[in-house]
Amino acid sequence: MLKKILIIITILCFSSAHSQHEWTPAKVLLKNGTSFRGLVKFPKHSGGLISIGSTAFKYKKNRKSKTEKYGNEAVQEVIFGDETFATVHYKYVPIRANKHILLKEVVRGKVSLYSRTVLLFQDTYLPDLNPKITGYYYDDTQFYLKRKQEQVAKLIADPNTFISFPLETKKYFSDCKEIVDYLDNDLYDLNNLIELVEDYNLLCE
Repeated sequence: MLKKILIIITILCFSSAHSQHEWTPAKVLLKNGTSFRGLVKFPKHSGGLISIGSTAFKYKKNRKSKTEKYGNEAVQEVIFGDETFATVHYKYVPIRANKHILLKEVVRGKVSLYSRTVLLFQDTYLPDLNPKITGYYYDDTQFYLKRKQEQVAKLIADPNTFISFPLETKKYFSDCKEIVDYLDNDLYDLNNLIELVEDYNLLCE
């Protein structure tokens, strides 16, 4: 049992330390109103109930510059792309008291939809004379919902936990009968989450 626990801890630590996004050009907007461009590198965390590692991201003006770190205390938004390419916005979003994480803004409105890529481990148990856990890492996506007045975002879809998408979405959108009726008739599933949020923002007061 102890050996299995140590293996799990090792997996989580490895995924935190060795699975970051590549250096990418971006614009960083600070809460004090200033902004600057350069290269940023986001951390990627393990999915599930435990997320190990810093929520701060790395920044440097160019590839030869010194690396700095920025987090929720200073950062308002990080924007990828420009007027030529579609822009992608990342923000620090509260998921519980005193815990903010970097999330991609997928839909902005009365209800905003956010996502982040998480690193998961798929084990392949080999029942031979020397049993051991092997496997591989892969990327998946978590989704969060948040109204402007809500203190924390709601985790609505997570590949590593047993969240009932129909049940949780009906609870979250229970203030709009039209959307609940659509959900009861299976007009939305996880693949239609963006459409669901956009329809709610359009149809519901």
